[in-house]
Amino acid sequence: MSDETTAAEDAAAGKAKRKRIGAAVFTILLAVGAVLAFFFRDDLNEDGLRGVFGLGGDTAAESDEFTYEIGSGQVFAVAGNDLAVATASSIQLLDAAGRTVFKQVVSYDTPAVIGTAWGALFCDLGGTACVPVRADGEVRTLHPAGKLITANMNDNGYVALTTEAAGYKALVTVYDAADEARYQWWSGTGYVLKACVSPDDQLLAVLCAETDGGKLHVFRMDSETELASAAFPGELPFDLAFLGNDTLCAVSEEAFSFFAADGSLKNRFDLGQYYLLDYDLSSQSFAAVYVSAYRTASGGLLETLGLDGRLLGYAEIERDVTSLSAAGQQVLAMTAAGITVYDRSMEALETHEGLVTAKKAVLRADGAILLLSAYAAEKID
Repeated sequence: MSDETTAAEDAAAGKAKRKRIGAAVFTILLAVGAVLAFFFRDDLNEDGLRGVFGLGGDTAAESDEFTYEIGSGQVFAVAGNDLAVATASSIQLLDAAGRTVFKQVVSYDTPAVIGTAWGALFCDLGGTACVPVRADGEVRTLHPAGKLITANMNDNGYVALTTEAAGYKALVTVYDAADEARYQWWSGTGYVLKACVSPDDQLLAVLCAETDGGKLHVFRMDSETELASAAFPGELPFDLAFLGNDTLCAVSEEAFSFFAADGSLKNRFDLGQYYLLDYDLSSQSFAAVYVSAYRTASGGLLETLGLDGRLLGYAEIERDVTSLSAAGQQVLAMTAAGITVYDRSMEALETHEGLVTAKKAVLRADGAILLLSAYAAEKID
């Protein structure tokens, strides 16, 4: 037998072997396909097949929902149904579905974020960076008159900035949604702790620290004359918010004080022997207050106060409240053992039991719960 004949026979044998192997592989693939068809028979539409065979199309985008940058100084704020996140190196706004509608690299020393129905206000306190971002991701441009001391924004996009001013304790400037300066007030004697604009854009309220205590100033935006004022002798409130157009709530370690727009005191809810551990003034129909008989206690009282400053209801909490959030007519309390949502009268509406390791839990305007970790949020309807 010649060498040529042997080579030809070997080639033919190799070709036949490859055909047998190919047929075997094809048979195996058919078998695998049949098994898949059986077990995934309810998913054999276009989307199901893409999922089975890793052809997800938008899978990468979906896996990125409710994810955000981590970094030092990380702070969160609910903006209606959106979520705003700020760190020393980035600012980001995510819509109700968890998609990023705005993201920017920054260099902030003290990041701060305020969320409202209009959108989010990102600031670098002590610096001059101030970025208002509407819910659809549109960015406005503000140029503060000096270094920022405080910042706030209402649901219509009106921004109140407190800045340093030569010769004064501070300058408060109000900008409308078109970034036009609508009002300015120079504080000569008081250090500004908080400035806010009423929901109807008509009033500016400023809380100051004076030599003998706190002082509240109220101005109409169409007049340079002060509309009203109220003093807190020997007491220093540190926060202020409008709860509706005609109610202001000032917060101190001793009490929650409720004022009408004309400066008259509606009511004062004294905390008595209790320590103030947390509170939320985000709802415009009530104030949520968490107090305890001890500064480092396990459990306490969660209370709600109406616009007249009177107690609406309370619940005894057995564990420390690690996160408190109010929105609309509801309030959320998170402990290590779970999450409970109450109505404004403190009747429990829903409970989610189980160990909670999230950094924070917040209520959205639509009633959904967001569990916030350092890098992502989980939505609970």
